Amino acid sequence: MRRALLVVAVALVLGAGAPEPARSQAAPIRESGYVTMDDGTDLRYTVVRPSGPGPYPTLLEYSGYDPGTNPDASHIRRFVERDGGYAYIGVNLRGTGCSEGTFDFFQPREAVDGAAVIAWIRQQPWSDGLVGMIGKSYPGITQLFVAAQQPPGLAAIAPGHFYADAYRDIARPGGILNYGFASLWSFIGRPSYEFQSSPGEVLEGDPGCIRGSLAELGGILTNPFVQLLQHPFDDALVRERSPEAYLDDVTVPLLATLSWQDEQLASRQTDLLAQLDDRGSTSWWATLTNGDHGMARTATELEDLERFYDHFLKGEDNGWEQRPRVQVWWEAGRDGGARAPGWITSLEHWSEARRRASGDLTTWPLALGPGGALGVDAPTGSTGYTYAPGVGSQGIANPAYAGVGGAPFFYLWDTPPPAGTAAAFTTAPLEADRTVLGSGSLDLWLSSALGGDVDLQATITEVRPDGQEVFVQQGWLKVSQRALDPARSTELRPYQTHQGADAASLLPGVPVAARLEVFPFGHVFRAGSRVRVWVEAPTVLPQLWAFAPHPVPAAVTILHDAEHPSRLVLPLVPNDPERAGARPA
Repeated sequence: MRRALLVVAVALVLGAGAPEPARSQAAPIRESGYVTMDDGTDLRYTVVRPSGPGPYPTLLEYSGYDPGTNPDASHIRRFVERDGGYAYIGVNLRGTGCSEGTFDFFQPREAVDGAAVIAWIRQQPWSDGLVGMIGKSYPGITQLFVAAQQPPGLAAIAPGHFYADAYRDIARPGGILNYGFASLWSFIGRPSYEFQSSPGEVLEGDPGCIRGSLAELGGILTNPFVQLLQHPFDDALVRERSPEAYLDDVTVPLLATLSWQDEQLASRQTDLLAQLDDRGSTSWWATLTNGDHGMARTATELEDLERFYDHFLKGEDNGWEQRPRVQVWWEAGRDGGARAPGWITSLEHWSEARRRASGDLTTWPLALGPGGALGVDAPTGSTGYTYAPGVGSQGIANPAYAGVGGAPFFYLWDTPPPAGTAAAFTTAPLEADRTVLGSGSLDLWLSSALGGDVDLQATITEVRPDGQEVFVQQGWLKVSQRALDPARSTELRPYQTHQGADAASLLPGVPVAARLEVFPFGHVFRAGSRVRVWVEAPTVLPQLWAFAPHPVPAAVTILHDAEHPSRLVLPLVPNDPERAGARPA
């Protein structure tokens, strides 16, 4: 069987993917220093601004990487050197880079500090008093926390590739420990900036930067991975570190860029947009696309980003208010590397309730049946497989991207699970194109011969007429944490409580109903193709994400009879008449 990934290739170089705009002739002014917080803590900053007198609106990059010393060079080229109309400042969070203090991931104090930095910016002679926050991933997440402080002068934020729910989106999807991303980010990804930059800053005359090389020692107890192990359920600390908990206070204009196959922060955070929509907010916009963690840096999206800032920071009447609330990009990457959208569908709502009320969203239920059938009319019988953690799973990335020396360089997707260690259900060839957009739900009745627990990974694929199997999306569930919150669950999106008091082990051979959330995605299943869902163990090999599943193998039975109907429910939307007719390569 040939397999393919219909995603943009993973790009860990955050600035890759977009051609650089032409530069202006005037050399910008670059200054570094420290902003003192009300508790005496100094935060390192570097500001780059045009050589003219100003004043200018300011773009703020705020994270625990290295913006206080090396703010984003590609954004500086675009907004300072070429445009000449913005000042650009990078600031390090407390306890990171050359900033003083103790690092504690997304501690509430970071948001307070961010608001204080904005107040300081507004007092500078080169500032016109208006600030926009910029960045994706780490500096995208901080924007949401700072915006909830509602600091005067903050006129716009544009978070790309963020998370919204710390527990469900990334730390423990479906309740399963995502040790891969947490450990790699905590011990390698984030600290690497300090060890790379701090020694040079000390040698160049800033002895205070020695704290960057020592910061990890002082922050061992607050290391994100350590705290992840201490909080197996959705508790007060998890809520405190989740941007969605502060959403009522985020009122500033917001432009989000999110990707279905984001290999670092996945796609579940699109629910934050649905929550804004359900609240009736009209000051947010979004681009949702297939692709990886770098789609916010594509040429098409950067042009949109610049128009957004020009409108809200410069007051330009550039038609931004007429932009559709949501732009869905389809099959980005058909253009041989520029990663532009194949076509764009415009939506005014992302809330499931609002989309269903308007008739733009319906459900596509596909019943599981005997012999690996999917979409049967009268399901019967059951299907068995061996739950084999570490063996019976499949990944979608490349272990070499995990940052671990000596990891093999090959795409895990090329290797399906060994026979008998997973169950696959496949539809008949489709008679017409089917477009799906949003979250899905895999509703299973299952039992374990040993009882205890089983961890599930569901992988959705498209099987093309020539046999090529294309990855579409995944979801996860620890079956002992299957208890649902009925107020937040829908037919298309189960919402588990993930409370310790609700956890319930399986009894040997006793079937239970368990609903697995398939993370949001957009995909056109074309006529002649078949839809397939794999039920398997979670991926354990580090590929940025990697899970620590329940370690005990067991014989698992998936029931799919009249009394135990198991099904896959997908979010069906009308086919866009502008869609490309041919399948992407």
